[in-house]
Amino acid sequence: MPLNVLAHELEEYADDLAHQADKSEFFDLDTAQRTAQLCRDLLTALPPEPDEHQHRLTQLAISYFVLAEDAEDDNYSLIGFDDDLQVVMAVIGELGLDDLIKEKPSDGDSGALK
Repeated sequence: MPLNVLAHELEEYADDLAHQADKSEFFDLDTAQRTAQLCRDLLTALPPEPDEHQHRLTQLAISYFVLAEDAEDDNYSLIGFDDDLQVVMAVIGELGLDDLIKEKPSDGDSGALK
C-alpha cells in the first residue's frame, strides 16, 4: 500500500478517535492519540523513497493501529491501545528511529514513554 494512502487512513482513523471515545467508557483516548502521533512521526521520519523493509514495517505499524479488533479490542478494553503502542514502538526501534519515542519530561517524569 502506498504511504500516502496509509497516511490518509491514519488521519481518517485519528480524526474519529474522540467520537469513538464518547461511545465507550473504556476507550483510552490519551494512548490512542499518542499512538496516532507516533505513527505520524514515523511517516515523517522516513526517507522520501523508503526501502522495502522500511515501507513494510511502517505499513504493518499503521495498519495494526487502525485495526480496532486486534490482540486487544481498542474500543472496549482499558488496555485496548497498549498493544498498538507497543507495535508502533517496536517498529520505530527496528528502524533505528528511537528518538521519536522520547517524550518531554513533565512534573517529575523521567521523559521515557510509558
